[in-house]
Parts: sequence; structure tokens; C-alpha cells
Amino acid sequence: MEAGLQRAVRIGFIGCGRATDQLHLPALKSLQGLEVVGLADPDPDALRRASRHVRAEHLVADYQDLLKLDSVDAVAVCMPAQRHVEIALAALEAGKHLFIEKPLALTLEDCDRLIARASGTTRTVMMGFNARWHRLTGQARAVIQRGRLGPLDLIRSVLTSFHDRVPAWRRARATGGGALLEMAVHHFDLWRYLAQAEVEEVSAYVRSGQWEDESATVIARMSNGVLATAACAERTSQNNGLEIFGRAGSLALSFYRFDGLEYASTTSIPGDVRSRVDATTRLVRELPQAISGLRHGGEWALSYREEWRHFLACLQNGRPPGCTLEDGRRALAVALAAMESASTGRSVTVDRA
Repeated sequence: MEAGLQRAVRIGFIGCGRATDQLHLPALKSLQGLEVVGLADPDPDALRRASRHVRAEHLVADYQDLLKLDSVDAVAVCMPAQRHVEIALAALEAGKHLFIEKPLALTLEDCDRLIARASGTTRTVMMGFNARWHRLTGQARAVIQRGRLGPLDLIRSVLTSFHDRVPAWRRARATGGGALLEMAVHHFDLWRYLAQAEVEEVSAYVRSGQWEDESATVIARMSNGVLATAACAERTSQNNGLEIFGRAGSLALSFYRFDGLEYASTTSIPGDVRSRVDATTRLVRELPQAISGLRHGGEWALSYREEWRHFLACLQNGRPPGCTLEDGRRALAVALAAMESASTGRSVTVDRA
């Protein structure tokens, strides 16, 4: 698509599971300039559920049928990760712009194959790490870049959810399941994005039950000396946040809360009168925006809308996306190293090729 094209971008979704049905399609309802014209999924029930959100002209079982349509400018690949590269390569071959959900693939070799192919195209290709487009992530990155935290020392992540049942592919690492590939990879990307450094070495432990890696902990060392930890679990209550500690202060982010960004100086004490006054002031200041955000599903849902807004702007203006296939590869490399560490009981150096 040429820069400056004014008509709506026509997109097709390949894969109509939970991410498409509950996150992406609802986010697009309030976004002008992007029209969903096709849905593809071999599961007729998934296709039917997703079609409730949009009036897509084309509902197909085989994604190849979607790629043949001249009326589709771009495709979103939201299938299980084991099929991402196959579908993405076919989409590029068909001349489509491309959005790919995380994780990018299941092997670094597949990532490299796709990156090599994408480097030879003029199509826009964007990696789908929605947490990068969260309002609080942007605010936190600005605080860090202004030097308000001083040199960074430590990052601590928590990402938990509750799933009583999951699709068959999510029950095993080999098909893309588990807390490390499905959950922790979000925060591995955020570590890199916020600290502006690479993860060099990891140690990990996992706990399996009805399926593999239902919960996981990771300890990492980054290229700038920052130490990072992550705790993830798929069968408990919901939490999604991280804390960033520097020599001059710290930030706490809670991605499900509208007032979920809190700065603390080196002399602050959690729960003291001053911190409570600051929290109340922040709540009052941000409440009007929170009420507006609730109409779109809340803060986490809004990050998907902003992610799509960025993708649309890239297509319309011809600018490169802010999250690339290389970003997807590096986050996957951390997850793969963590899985190897959990299996061997040893720390593992992250592949940074």
C-alpha cells in the first residue's frame, strides 16, 4: 500500500481463537480506517464466534482462500505459533502486509527463515506484542529515558491468569503451550524494551500438572547488568505487572489498572501517608480517562487498539513498525533458553545471533 492512501485498510484474520475473538476484533470496533473483510479458521465454531464482531464478507476454513483475495490488503496471523511461519511466508508471497501474534515461532531457525524472506519485501511486517502499546508502558519508558530512575538495577515481573481448560495445543511446549511461551514472552520483550538491553543468561524452574509448564519462574541477567525475575502461572488469579528499580527511584506498573503507574523515590516507604496521598491524587486525576476507557474494555483491551492504531499508521504513512520480527526472535530466544534451563537444571546463555 502506498503511503498516503486514504481508503480503509482491508484486513483478514487467520485464526479465530481466543486472541482474535476476545481481544483483537473487539479492539478494532472503535478504530477508524481499518476494515475486517475476511476471517479464516478450520474450526467452524471459532469462525462463527468471531463473525459476531464484524460483518466480514469472506468466512473461510482454509487461509489460502483468504490470501487469494485482492480485496485483502493485510493479514493478521493469530493461529497457534507452530503455524506462524508457514502462514506468514505464504502471506508475503501473496503480497500482503503482515501482523503476527506472539510468539513469533517455536524455533529460532524458523524465525530466521521468515526474517530473511521479509527483508526482501516492501510489505509492512509487524510483531504483535501489545504490551508495548499500553499507555503505562509508554509513560514508564519516558520516565526511564529521562533518567529519573538513575541507572537500572532490577526488574521484577508477575503475569498470572486462570484457565481451567485450554485448547490441545496449549498443553505442551512442542505445540506452543505453557507459561513461558504463552505468557512470559510478553515480559521478556518488555524487559528489552524498557531497559534498552538484551537478556544474556537465564535460569528457570517450571511446574507442570494437567499440562506442561503451568507455572514458571525465571531469573535473568541482562547486557547492561540489570537483573530480572519473572513469575508466571496459568491456573491462579489474574495479575499483570512489573517493577523497575533504579539507583534514584523505582516504578511499579499494573497493566490492568488505569492508575497502575507508581513512582517511588529512594526514601519512599510503601503504604506511608505520603504514598497514600499520592495514590489518591493519581486516582482522582486519571478517573475521567478511566471511565472513558471502560467503554472500550479497560486498560489492557485498549493496548490492543493502540497496537492496531500503530500498524494502521505504518501502512498509511510508509513508516517502519515499532515492533519487528527481530524483536519477536529475541523474545523467543529468551523463552527457549528458559525452557532449556528448566529441563537441564543449568543456567543457559541466550542465543543473540
